[in-house]
Order: sequence, then structure tokens, then C-alpha cells
Amino acid sequence: MKSIYLIGFMGSGKTTVAKLLAQKLELAVQDTDQMVENYYQLPIKKVFANYGEEVFRKYEHHMLTKTNQNNTIIATGGGIIELSANIEWLSNKEVIYLKTSWAEIVNRLKFDRNRPIWNDQSRDKENLLTRRDSKYKQASKHVVYTDDKDTNEIAEEIITLIKEVG
Repeated sequence: MKSIYLIGFMGSGKTTVAKLLAQKLELAVQDTDQMVENYYQLPIKKVFANYGEEVFRKYEHHMLTKTNQNNTIIATGGGIIELSANIEWLSNKEVIYLKTSWAEIVNRLKFDRNRPIWNDQSRDKENLLTRRDSKYKQASKHVVYTDDKDTNEIAEEIITLIKEVG
């Protein structure tokens, strides 16, 4: 089975859903953010603070290209689609966009202190979500709406989707 890539804005549930999907389908799981931290031996917060977003995006691209191509559920970072090279790289992969409304994201992340972009008060995150939406759609084969669904419902919807496609 080809690997499944989960994309979407921060707080859309990519990591949580990836872990559950991997468990349900008995597949491996990879998380590009975790891969960046492990490979470069730095928390993402420090990569942003010390080197900036542009360097992080290069690290992220490098790790994306190192993901398993088969039998793996891959959670990507929310900004994976910021580089056109990533959209191009994902173009022949099974990519699912976990689409989440702004109100739901705010609710999920209201106490989160570990996301550099979320915690940057100078950034308009709602505008960022709006701007990224078309890129997520461009990079994905399927869209799964996550509002008002628990993780299990989202995972089951994805399983149904991949069975229909596969």
C-alpha cells in the first residue's frame, strides 16, 4: 500500500489521526516535525528562533523526501505546502487534507505554547489559514472535514476513503 500523507493547518489533528490510523491499519507512522527535531537535534521552536522559518522549511522539505513511500501514515507540518517543491513532491502521493474551521482551530490551540507560528502575535493566523487553504486543496487528493468529529470518526472516514480508492 502506498503511504498516506496527512496535511492541514496546525490544530487540524494530523499527528493524532496519523497515530490512530497507523494503529487501526497496522502500519508505521512518521511525523515530519518529529523527524526534523530528531535529525537536526533541535526542537522546532529553536529552529525558528535561531535560524528562522526559511531554514525550517528547508529542513522540513529534506525530511519529507525521506519519508517511507509505502505502508506508512505520515503526519506533515501545517506549513508543508508553503514550498511549491513540497506540493510538487506530494503530487503523485496519497494525500488527505484534514480541513478544520478557524473557530475549531482556535478552540483546539487556545492553550498551546509549543507552536512558533501560533504563538507569534505579529502573525495573522486566520489569514494564514485562508491563504493556505488553496495550497492544501492543490496538494491533496481528498478532503476530510474534521469539525465536530472525534479522532476515531476522522480515522474511520479516511479508512473508508482509501478502501474506495484502493
